[in-house]
Amino acid sequence: MLQFIKQCCIVSSRVGYRSKIPGIIRVLISLLMLLVLTPTSAAPSSPLMSGIMKQSSGKPETVKSGINPAALVEDIKKKLAETNEKRALMPPEEETVAPSTEVGVDNMTKRRLYLKQLAYTYEALLSRLENLQAGLKRRIELEKEATDWSGFSEQSAHPFLRADELEELVRTLSKRHDEIESWIDAIDATGLLIVNTVENSTVKLRQADEAVERAKNSPDLQALLSSDRDLLLLQNQMDAARAIGFQIEKQTVQEELVETRARLQLATKQLGVASEHVELTQQDLEQVHKNIEIESQHIIHELNYLVSEFEALNQGKPVPDITGRAAQPQLAEPAAIEQLRQAQRENADIKQLMLSRILAYLELKRDIWNFRWAYAKVTDHEKAREAYDKIAKNQVFLKSVRDYISKLRQRVLERVTDQAVKEINFGVTVTESHILRNELRNLDLDQVVSYSRLLGAIESTENLLDRCKLELDARFRVISFTDHLKEAFFTARDFLSQVWTFELFAAQDTIEVDGQQISGKRSITVDKVVTALAILIFGYMIAVRLANLIERLSVTRFDMDPSQAHIVRRWIMFLQVMILVVASMMVVRIPLTVFAFMGGAVAIGAGFGMQNLLKNLISGLMLLIERPFRPGDMVEVGGVRGRVTDIGVRSSHILEANGIETLIPNSTFIEQNVTNWTLSDQSVRIVVNIGVAYGSPIKEVTRLLLEVAERHGLVLNEPAPFVLFEDFGSDALLFGLYIWIELKRDVSWKVITSDLRYMIHKTLDEHGIVIAFPQRDIHIDASRPLEIRVLADAPETGSVKG
Repeated sequence: MLQFIKQCCIVSSRVGYRSKIPGIIRVLISLLMLLVLTPTSAAPSSPLMSGIMKQSSGKPETVKSGINPAALVEDIKKKLAETNEKRALMPPEEETVAPSTEVGVDNMTKRRLYLKQLAYTYEALLSRLENLQAGLKRRIELEKEATDWSGFSEQSAHPFLRADELEELVRTLSKRHDEIESWIDAIDATGLLIVNTVENSTVKLRQADEAVERAKNSPDLQALLSSDRDLLLLQNQMDAARAIGFQIEKQTVQEELVETRARLQLATKQLGVASEHVELTQQDLEQVHKNIEIESQHIIHELNYLVSEFEALNQGKPVPDITGRAAQPQLAEPAAIEQLRQAQRENADIKQLMLSRILAYLELKRDIWNFRWAYAKVTDHEKAREAYDKIAKNQVFLKSVRDYISKLRQRVLERVTDQAVKEINFGVTVTESHILRNELRNLDLDQVVSYSRLLGAIESTENLLDRCKLELDARFRVISFTDHLKEAFFTARDFLSQVWTFELFAAQDTIEVDGQQISGKRSITVDKVVTALAILIFGYMIAVRLANLIERLSVTRFDMDPSQAHIVRRWIMFLQVMILVVASMMVVRIPLTVFAFMGGAVAIGAGFGMQNLLKNLISGLMLLIERPFRPGDMVEVGGVRGRVTDIGVRSSHILEANGIETLIPNSTFIEQNVTNWTLSDQSVRIVVNIGVAYGSPIKEVTRLLLEVAERHGLVLNEPAPFVLFEDFGSDALLFGLYIWIELKRDVSWKVITSDLRYMIHKTLDEHGIVIAFPQRDIHIDASRPLEIRVLADAPETGSVKG
């Protein structure tokens, strides 16, 4: 595993600063370093945790914040020495004498495994601390250099190129700074997990100590518990080492952030000085071509080297590995040798392809510099638009290639990580030999280098395009109003032309070609849709005016009822809209099969919905023809009673007495019983019930009730009101006053009955007639004494106590 980490560091150093791979490799190293700390029986943990643990001999680890690299190096060296001493005291695996129990064998194996992992962990931590100390020193030097810098010590022969390089460096460092800040956020978000892991491990170790102490009277049990306690102690030490590794990683990232900020500060200062009064010259362009030619020769040299590598592979000779030394894998199995040869050929092919693409992007950079020189002094806005178009096309192309190469690199990194995890998990059986796995891993890391170099070349080309665009923006930032209008006109014209002819979809239709009907597809474009909508809008405006005219003529010339004319107007509008929809689609040649895109399930659902809609439409047409009620009629249907305020195409509106307006589908009036209170005339009969006390003069009551009815102004004289002696009630003599009233919009029969009750109460009261109310008479037989009994509740046993 330490060999793998060193290989990753070699890869990181070979790729270079610009290509983003150092951060990825470092995260990968941290992941594997922290995974190796977890025993096979424990769940894998995240490499980004929080907390730092310090061990006391034989005691649980405790948490403290911050680290001192120099002091921590000595502490870890001491722990590593203690761990190696314990490993030396362990008997070799082949010489281990099996204990009397299977548990003993298992504990011995686990102890050997834990000690091995712990030693690897401490060695990895020492390597990371060396890097952290170097980073601290480098950061202090950079901060001092950024603070003390006041200017360039000497003039550059190509000031424009120096300013251009500094501008690219500033953009790269800014991206790097934002990327590292996002890492810190991720570290802080996941830091709580390792604290919980260490605390749980400490609790288990403390409980194991107590269990050993309680078993002091049983030597065999105490020995077994002591063995388990030793394993928990080792696991606690590994959890502490994981915390230390996390803290080192977190501080390394923080130091890198400060270092990047110092680099950015220095580069920004240098750019501010270098960018004053510089412009691209012919000498600068020649120097750029010279630099590109030198870099191309290096790539060609590498391609030639790949040819010799292929020849060596075909002849069975060893080829150099990623460190530059000749690789001589000691493989005996023919299948393993062939697998390695195949992987080497694949790696060489990928390297050749990546180098060829890098060479192509170098040529693209040469063309971009020529393009930059050609448009350096352009003032025509039309040519500037051509330049913007070329830049945009190249940016889109480079972005797509970058995304594809990034996915390829990510896939290789995942494969390397998965293989490393398999090596860490000793419970997984790996069929390849250790030597073969190392060689395959080396080849995978070499592929990561190749992909990263290509990504660096693509990113450099993208940055060059961005700088070209910024130069054009700066040159054409201040333009006249006329130029603004021309630019807006050209942009709008091109955009509208593309949008106007854009095909939304194609619909199946029968097309006539040379007099023959053939089945084909019609293009549904934006212009057809807009034209159809325009026909609908203007046609609807005309249809509204025509429907209003018909409604007005129906009332004035044909003496039609206004409410009926309003219903006719609605139906005419509905028919006109249907005709407009069909006509607009026919004019722009949009077939009706365009609605087939809805699909089977949606079409079935729409069919059921249209079924109800058509049923209501036909019901509305029947109501219009039969006229069972008109607007203003008092109707009762489905438990709703009120006046009809509107009869629509799909539904009718009924206003109830409480002011609530209910929409009822027209089909309801056809399917259910409808009561129209005002179908033939507006007169209806209502009854007011009265109960008077027994002994009241019946004739007088009848006369007074009729007199009250005659006095009310809304009670009709014809038919005349009358009174009926309804019944002998239990508490009163029951009378009924029957009257006829005319139901109008401003007349409520409930108000009329309320007025009559007020008048009846007053009249009867004036004549001394009592309105009866429920009452009961109790008769007591006084001829004998009353018998009084006191009854108690019976208990559950059924006995009665008095």
